[in-house]
Amino acid sequence: MPQKNNDFLKRAYRPLELLLISGVITVFAVVLLEVVSRYIFRQSIAWGAEVCQTILVWMTFLGAAVALVGGEHMEINVVMDRVNSPLMKKLLLLAGDLAILLFLACGTAGGVRLVQKTWGMTTTTLQIPAGILYLAFPIGCALMAAVVLRNIVRLFGREA
Repeated sequence: MPQKNNDFLKRAYRPLELLLISGVITVFAVVLLEVVSRYIFRQSIAWGAEVCQTILVWMTFLGAAVALVGGEHMEINVVMDRVNSPLMKKLLLLAGDLAILLFLACGTAGGVRLVQKTWGMTTTTLQIPAGILYLAFPIGCALMAAVVLRNIVRLFGREA
């Protein structure tokens, strides 16, 4: 699908890319600190694994949204390559986007319910709400849903 250089969502999601970069740097630094602490000082950092786990979960779902807005997710075009009709291709793309949108809507709703159930619990070492870890899923789904909606509008809009 053609992407415009001045795409609003790409610009809006740019801070997420910076957040992902800082997440990678933070995880690297914490793991390095943990290794140095464990093997040189024979003392493990209690919070290291939990911090890395939380950051990696957030990076997974935010990264999925950033990849989707950039058109970087894997596609399998076995069926699309065999279809000659432009209208049929649009309908197949629409069906795929609607299926993805349905999954993301269920993920967002289910994720919100999970966050609500776990917000009162605290993590083992950081003592922060456990829901913070799970909040990554509904936020990631909502961010991806915005991209899928943009793609559906583009499919039948002037840019098609």
